[in-house]
Amino acid sequence: MRLGYRTLIWAAGGKPRRLSCPGGELAGVHAIRTRADAAALRDELSAAGQVAIVGGGYIGLETAAVLAAMGKAVTVIEAQDRVMARVAGEPVSRFYQSEHQSRGVAIRLGAAVRSLDGAAGRVTAIQLADGSEVAADVAIAAVGMEAADGPVLRAGAEGGRGIEVDSFCRTTLPDIFAIGDCVLQANPFAQGRMVRVESVQNAADQAINVAKTLTGGPEPYRPLPWFWSNHYDLRLQTLGISGGHDGCLVRGEPQSRRFTAVYLHGDTVSALDCVNSTKDFVQGRGLIGKAVPRSARDAITDPTVPLRDVISACAA
Repeated sequence: MRLGYRTLIWAAGGKPRRLSCPGGELAGVHAIRTRADAAALRDELSAAGQVAIVGGGYIGLETAAVLAAMGKAVTVIEAQDRVMARVAGEPVSRFYQSEHQSRGVAIRLGAAVRSLDGAAGRVTAIQLADGSEVAADVAIAAVGMEAADGPVLRAGAEGGRGIEVDSFCRTTLPDIFAIGDCVLQANPFAQGRMVRVESVQNAADQAINVAKTLTGGPEPYRPLPWFWSNHYDLRLQTLGISGGHDGCLVRGEPQSRRFTAVYLHGDTVSALDCVNSTKDFVQGRGLIGKAVPRSARDAITDPTVPLRDVISACAA
């Protein structure tokens, strides 16, 4: 089928990365992105006692929390030296590692997958590069996603790891826009770096941005990124983009299971990770992009001082 258009909006999202090592094609190896993916995994869980999850980011740990609550023996295999390393600072990573381990989740850090073993065409174990083995009735790949950018890039658009767009979500091809997880865009909340923001909020706000452009009211795209992640009874709410931060102030005590990590790029607040701290999440919007004087840093780390007061101090 061939369809003509005057304006094209590419909103194809992406697909989960699969395990590319030997054995990645075995039955019982899953990735999670669509409802169908979740249904296929659910159908196999009743017969599975041991589950290995490759990847310790949002998806891997959220999945670990659900499966641990179901009574499964769960092992998370993470190549980096801490969980959530791409999306959170070290205080938040260490907190979530401890919380998962306290519920029986085994976590292997600095671990590279070499291959998957199987019997009768079905996965039975994961072999690691250090020679150790993780038993698995089911294996789950939680190692990120690949942008669905192929057709647009082949048509001549600029990109790589996503489709490059400008501040109005226009690609470098005439009359073609792109939005959502497949988009690579300079983000003012990431010090202007070209990034893919993989979130519901970003996709919805980019759609609004394009709609305004097409209806005669174009505005540069500047919504503040925000995310959430639920693990057990812990609700993580994030404002901004913490990648590239060079300082972190912890507000409250992680041991209380209610705290906020405030990330700095130089003297400027770039992001907040709020753990069971909805008030900080709401008030903290006004803190993003503010320069924090040294005199205000003690107030930031004092949870009895509302963030709105800290914002006032920064403005002064």
